[in-house]
Amino acid sequence: MATYRCCFLDENEHVVRTEVLGARDVLDARREAMTLMTRVGRFSGYELWAEGRKVAEYRPVKESRPTPAARGFGS
Repeated sequence: MATYRCCFLDENEHVVRTEVLGARDVLDARREAMTLMTRVGRFSGYELWAEGRKVAEYRPVKESRPTPAARGFGS
């Protein structure tokens, strides 16, 4: 079993909590990180680290609001 460090991020992409995860592989660690993230509900993403290197990350796509000009209003 490998050890991964999971850094949970806030909406400004700052690390607000770190958890050590034991997992068979990076896919298993990603599943565990996503489970923790959704269970707690206050994180906006995560980074997974193993042996000093980032092996995975999750950041949801931020929706951008169209400007009035992009919607055809105003010029």
